[in-house]
Amino acid sequence: MNERPKVTCNETRTIRSDFVFSRDLNDKDTYYGGNIMAHFDSAGGGASFKFLKNASFTATVDVMTFVSPVHKTEEIYVESYVSGAGKSSVEAFTKMIATDLKTNQSRVVAYAFLTYVLENRNNPDFVMPELVPESEEEIAICQDYQKRRQLNLEKRKDNKAIEAAISTKPIWKKH
Repeated sequence: MNERPKVTCNETRTIRSDFVFSRDLNDKDTYYGGNIMAHFDSAGGGASFKFLKNASFTATVDVMTFVSPVHKTEEIYVESYVSGAGKSSVEAFTKMIATDLKTNQSRVVAYAFLTYVLENRNNPDFVMPELVPESEEEIAICQDYQKRRQLNLEKRKDNKAIEAAISTKPIWKKH
């Protein structure tokens, strides 16, 4: 049996940064939420790959919380790390920080938990690493992983009924 490797949250950390320009703004002159989601998925996927050392795909966005808007002339900083691991899936915690370039003040603007599933779940040689949180934030985030995972498994069961009810026919072809 393969020994289970230990991987720290920090070893999975993925960081992105960018400046906010006029082209990135919505009709309210704030950073478009879809861009935030794209940053989160990319950063979370990177963290997942660093942890698994294997390809994975985005299964769910479990929680996406928008805290405050991002404005033009701010810099955004996106950070993601693995915050929990099951048998064939990992959860990545991702946060976005905005910094006002004039005042140098920073604030949390959004955070999310996303689940990524190992692409090749049938590989008998794969051993899910053990996650080791180190910082105060990592410990606080990781300690509730099992609770979040249980809620997600319950939601998945509920979603089966929704998925069964979703029509694939365009509304104009109903009759």
